[in-house]
Amino acid sequence: MFSRNIGLITQEDQDKLQGASVLVCGVGGMGGVASEVLVRMGIGKIKIADFDRYEAHNSNRQIHCNAKNYDRYKVDVLEEEFRSINPDLEIESFNEGVTKDNIEALLDDVDIVINGMDEMFYSLILERAARRKSITIVDAWITPFASVFVMTPDSPHWEEYLDLCTKNTSIDELTPELCNQAVREEVDFTFSHLSPYKYISKDLVDKIVTKEATRPSFTPVVWLSGVLMANEAYKVICGLPHTDHLGVFFDQYEFQLINAGTQSKEGKKAA
Repeated sequence: MFSRNIGLITQEDQDKLQGASVLVCGVGGMGGVASEVLVRMGIGKIKIADFDRYEAHNSNRQIHCNAKNYDRYKVDVLEEEFRSINPDLEIESFNEGVTKDNIEALLDDVDIVINGMDEMFYSLILERAARRKSITIVDAWITPFASVFVMTPDSPHWEEYLDLCTKNTSIDELTPELCNQAVREEVDFTFSHLSPYKYISKDLVDKIVTKEATRPSFTPVVWLSGVLMANEAYKVICGLPHTDHLGVFFDQYEFQLINAGTQSKEGKKAA
């Protein structure tokens, strides 16, 4: 089934993909694309978690969202699609998404985690638990550009290296206000790269951080990020060189790729 991969990857690496297990949390936008790419690469086992159902406004970017699937759980639709791609795929779906109660079951027998979720609170539940279990995490930044970063068990977590206000607060003590402040601190970091305010207004970004406005999503950045996330997961699984805990940004408008933490186009050093 995956013979056309061979030549660009080795049979040994194909076998590693077949023997690997990945958890993808949040499978609407980036996570849905990353999941499908991994399935078509030949991943052997995948768990997908998302509490949401498809709605019409998801159609601009979410893979397999169409009129016939409105009001269906995203994980149910994707499970059907993925089984039709590879009938031998081992797949588990969780339509309750990520919770404090199911996080241990989600992470059981998982080699790598992909975080496709938007919410800070649920991201912290997932990623703190994955860190405790020494599981590598692939994630993407809040930015109008495609991005990806990889946190291995021995690299810093973004709560640590961005010194987020949440880092010393237990999950049970996290408040919406504290999570919003952490998003603001992340945005201050990510928006110091390239020229993001050329494409989105600062006023809108401020309202997104405080949840006064809905975060816009544009197909190219969502799908590019999803493909990058799947590609980094493949490299981690196969022991190949991959990006680090800072990651990369790709300006899809001007075809510029930079490492996070390097100079922005305005000449200001990123934090």
